[in-house]
Amino acid sequence: MKKLISFVLMLAVSLAALTVTAFCADPAVFPAMATNNTIVVSSSADQPDAHVVSPAVYKIDGANYFRLRDVAMLLNGSEKQFAVEYDEAEKTVSLTSGQPYRAVGGELSGTASETASAGPTNNTILIGGEAVTLTVYKIDGANYFRLRDLGRALDFHVGYDDETKTVFLSGARGYEEETVSEGIPFEAQIIRTDGYHDGAAYPRAALIDSAEELNRYFAENRELYDFGHRDKVYADTTTGFVDAIKGYDGAWFRDHQLILVLLEEGSGSVRHHVTAVKGGEKPEVTVTRLVPEVGTDDMAEWHILIGIDRNLEPGTEITVNLITRQDGASLAD
Repeated sequence: MKKLISFVLMLAVSLAALTVTAFCADPAVFPAMATNNTIVVSSSADQPDAHVVSPAVYKIDGANYFRLRDVAMLLNGSEKQFAVEYDEAEKTVSLTSGQPYRAVGGELSGTASETASAGPTNNTILIGGEAVTLTVYKIDGANYFRLRDLGRALDFHVGYDDETKTVFLSGARGYEEETVSEGIPFEAQIIRTDGYHDGAAYPRAALIDSAEELNRYFAENRELYDFGHRDKVYADTTTGFVDAIKGYDGAWFRDHQLILVLLEEGSGSVRHHVTAVKGGEKPEVTVTRLVPEVGTDDMAEWHILIGIDRNLEPGTEITVNLITRQDGASLAD
């Protein structure tokens, strides 16, 4: 009986200790976890240099937080570059738009831990010499900023593609408030249509609204690109352009529209995959470039034909987002 009483007393003490521990948890410490998003950065307006990067990024309350010096390094040399200075005596972090970033070492190194503890920063944040109020956390001694807050404050582009779970940063565009833009169903054909031309800008995109408009595009460009029929399709070719457009007749265009994307590659070994199409006021097409480690040394042009339900205004401008991956990498990574 005495042993049973002793056991019960020990259990009660243990439970009391657990309760006290939970009650004393620091309310100023927030759980952080490594992001599950792909990060793509670009410094040019038409995004030919867009590429996947892997900085240490954490999710806190569903939002992505980036290490400040990593973002400065990613945008350095672009129109939206900014300098970072730290004053140890004053505990201030100063950001200056338009100035080059001076690396201190350690930028873009390391990876985010699966889980971490984040606490409010103890630093004052200055932008252009003025104190600002932003949500900033310290993780392992470094300041992490909510990416959209930083983009808004420094006027660089931040985008997000929910279909591919991709976050975009660009140093060639200003910040725009996030709008809800739903992904729309699509069917894509990717046709190799070689025809190099000096001065041509890529990528290009156009909305084709009728069979007559498609036929006009065909007639105006048939001497510039290989739009012919192909009897056989080999490993380095595709079906012919003239064969691919046969189904886009007047009956099809009554309920559909065609987005035409034109790309140029320095190697015919690069392959493409349309990963998302978004409608709304600012339609976007996301194309993933699969680049092999070793490829052929031949220029290649591609027409991507994307069929969608009819819902865009004729003449609508369409943005093309390019993501570059090494061939063999999973599109869901």
